[in-house]
Amino acid sequence: MLRRLIAVLPFAIALVPSPAPAAGPEALPPFACTGPFAADTDEAALIRTFGRANVVYRSVPAAEGEMVKASVLFPDDPARRVEIIWLDEKKRRRPGDVIVHNPGPWRTAEGIGIGATLAEVEAANGKPFTLSGFGWDYGGSVLDWDGGRLAKSTGCRLQLRFEPPAAYQGDVDGDREFRSDNKDMRAAKPVVYQMLLSYGGE
Repeated sequence: MLRRLIAVLPFAIALVPSPAPAAGPEALPPFACTGPFAADTDEAALIRTFGRANVVYRSVPAAEGEMVKASVLFPDDPARRVEIIWLDEKKRRRPGDVIVHNPGPWRTAEGIGIGATLAEVEAANGKPFTLSGFGWDYGGSVLDWDGGRLAKSTGCRLQLRFEPPAAYQGDVDGDREFRSDNKDMRAAKPVVYQMLLSYGGE
């Protein structure tokens, strides 16, 4: 009898399911206007996708010193943190802005992430684009993809914000428009410091 139990034991162990591996950064969906960040998403959908423990609702800093309410993904993990500000704040549905602030694994479908260079974003867009000057709240924001591949026609716009190195001293500051192929803009060597999906109230 003992011999029979010993013989069967390995097969019994094999039938016990192994625990599912924890979702790592490689499992994150693209940072795009589809999937969990689609126009019709809500906080309940985020919880189903990322887990109850990874979605909290809290106040977050906004431009010009304001505070706004947002659903925050991975609030204790700066690399994976995402803020979703809702158009329908009461029901926490219909995203207005989806924001990534920190370097980490989030990438657009084209492979752009925090830290991407001006040249890398130009290559993904397939042509130069227009952005604002540096040194103010909305500095370094892409204003127009100028018909490139990163332009969206679905009511959701990918917006990137650039900043130059701390030691930068140049002449591409202020509330002015610049082409990304402007020689002074190229010389500033800015990189992406923030990524947004903006539904702009549509």
